[in-house]
Amino acid sequence: MGKSKLIPPHLLAGGLLLVMAVLFGVAWYFHIPALKAFAEAALAGGIADWFAVTALFRRPLGLPIPHTGLIPANQKRLGRALGDFVRDNFLAPDLVAARLRQGSPAAWLADRLAQPEVARVLARRLLRLADDADSRTALLALVQPGPSLARALRMIMRQHGHQRAFDRLLDGVAGALAADNSFIVAKVADGSGRWVPAWVDRKLAEKLSAALAAGLDDLRRADHPWRQGFEHWLHTLTQRLGEDRDLDARLTAAGEKALADWLAEDRLLPGLSAAIAGWGRALAADQAARARLDRRLIRVVERALVPSRHQIGDFIAQVVERWDGATLVAKLEAQVGGDLQYIRVNGTLVGGLAGLALYGLSHLLG
Repeated sequence: MGKSKLIPPHLLAGGLLLVMAVLFGVAWYFHIPALKAFAEAALAGGIADWFAVTALFRRPLGLPIPHTGLIPANQKRLGRALGDFVRDNFLAPDLVAARLRQGSPAAWLADRLAQPEVARVLARRLLRLADDADSRTALLALVQPGPSLARALRMIMRQHGHQRAFDRLLDGVAGALAADNSFIVAKVADGSGRWVPAWVDRKLAEKLSAALAAGLDDLRRADHPWRQGFEHWLHTLTQRLGEDRDLDARLTAAGEKALADWLAEDRLLPGLSAAIAGWGRALAADQAARARLDRRLIRVVERALVPSRHQIGDFIAQVVERWDGATLVAKLEAQVGGDLQYIRVNGTLVGGLAGLALYGLSHLLG
């Protein structure tokens, strides 16, 4: 029977049963045997189907009738069956491999990512995931700014990278002095009196520049106090970074603020969206890259998803088992309850027609 778009299914089934009860009363009162047979059988069929449909989800009229409330009573078994069904019919190795090889996951991915609206949605979700305060805290807790910096500094110092950096700084300053010492001349002129000739200022500036260059050369000695002081400061800093919890907390707070500023959606969204869409277009245009990505995706699924299919089935079973009985019934009724009410409607009409046919047959047979 077709579904009514105007009357809710449960009202239609209940109303039809009520109509049959009225017809039965009319037929009994006016002694109309054919109508009575039709209405009587329709009532029997409708009530029987109401009982059957209700017994699936709950106890009819709340009575402790055996084999009623079947779904809540068998919730654990239903969950296990659903998990096994998904495991065996959707995650079987041969089915998964055949489905993946039938199409091209990489082509599908490239087509979706190349669409600007899809790229923008994906970029926004990625940024919101990364911009979440808990995500930033978890990331920085994983990285541990203080100890991580301490380990990096120790590695640099073991390879004498700090000494090379010190020498490069000296090279830069010495090169700048050799190329142009006009700022020293200007400073000397500003500090001398008006009566001092310009050539004297230049001589003083040249001597000062030469003294600075000699001092820079002196700093290249490994035993120079400033170089040793720099190394001692780095050792102290490395120790503090690894042990000072207050310093680590300050670094974490600064890192969270820097991440929050850097990951601001309005700042990164346009560029990230364009990058994702561009990657999709490049992948769509590169057949060899798509083939490589297809092979990798298939290997990932076959090695990660398929071996875990038993755990996935167990997870589904556990989720269904943990549902509250009323929640399970509500979910199932929301999906199939309307169709089951039409079973009641059909049962009422089919029962009535069967009763009418039996009445006619009995009269034909005398």
